[in-house]
Amino acid sequence: MDLLKVYWRYSKSPFYSLLFTLPMLISYEVLIFSYNHSDIIGLRNGADILFRQFFGMFNIYGFYLVGFLVLSALLIAYYFNNRREGNPEFRFQFFILMILESLLFALLMYVIVDKIGDALLSVPTDQGKKELIVLALGAGVYEEFIFRVVLISGFTFFLKDILRLRAVTSMVVAISAAALIFSLFHYLGSLGDVFDIQTFLVRFVAGIFLSLLYVLRGYGIAAYTHMIYDFIVILF
Repeated sequence: MDLLKVYWRYSKSPFYSLLFTLPMLISYEVLIFSYNHSDIIGLRNGADILFRQFFGMFNIYGFYLVGFLVLSALLIAYYFNNRREGNPEFRFQFFILMILESLLFALLMYVIVDKIGDALLSVPTDQGKKELIVLALGAGVYEEFIFRVVLISGFTFFLKDILRLRAVTSMVVAISAAALIFSLFHYLGSLGDVFDIQTFLVRFVAGIFLSLLYVLRGYGIAAYTHMIYDFIVILF
């Protein structure tokens, strides 16, 4: 029982999130490079493209720029968390438990989404399973980073520390706003889906689920849950 309490606390920390998501980040970047050999065009996850378009407005380019930024943000979060709470003990078995936990949440997410509508992941007809699996890796890393880490943290800081709202109110609004933007994101740009109220609501509910998961279990679990969910949709 004590081991589970330690696991519950440690697995949510930036230290474990960093180590847990690093293989996913590296795998995505290596596979994307093997497909594209270009920083401008080619196969990429939508959130990855969003990052690159933002920096492109300032004429800042680089094939591994976005991955470097995400890794840097995780290292910074780890540094400040370590100063505040100390470095958690490294236990390899916790990574096995984190994978199993992510698989469980992904299956639960699949059941919830299946009950209310179509799958969250839209599957383009011009891409094969290998390409979709690569994009699923990117979804786990970049979509969870933007729509959970950045948006929820940013909204919570603004509402709680700037507007001085209650902590619970700030968190509820932040989670709802992040889920709303997450859902709308899938309809933006020339490659976005045609807006449909049913798929919008499905993605909003999925956004709420992943946001709650991020708040309660941390970035690593949320990222792997999203990735495994997409794998389930692609493969089955």
